[in-house]
Amino acid sequence: MDDTSSMAAELTRPSTELCVFLHSRRGCAKGDQCRFSHLPCSEDGITRPRKARRQRMKECILQCFLSTDFDQMQEALQKEARRHPYARRVIQGYLNNASFIHFDKDDAGEFAVISV
Repeated sequence: MDDTSSMAAELTRPSTELCVFLHSRRGCAKGDQCRFSHLPCSEDGITRPRKARRQRMKECILQCFLSTDFDQMQEALQKEARRHPYARRVIQGYLNNASFIHFDKDDAGEFAVISV
């Protein structure tokens, strides 16, 4: 896909919210079918919350990963990422470094969380 058609695809997406999977090592498994934005954005100047709030964020994010339904998990992670830009970084850190999260297509061809 060239840059022009890629940009056109981005403009037709219903959400302008950045996909939490996009900049992880795994990338977004849904690709062009993802309903969240894949346009580049800058996250400079993100403030780090206090320790107690960071801990609460991490607990909420880990709970999101317990879902066995990929779409439900992505929705929950997107919701946490909307709450604070720092949460988006934490989510991407887990996606990049966590060996306990495995995604694959199920028998119906839908993306699913295989093991947590």
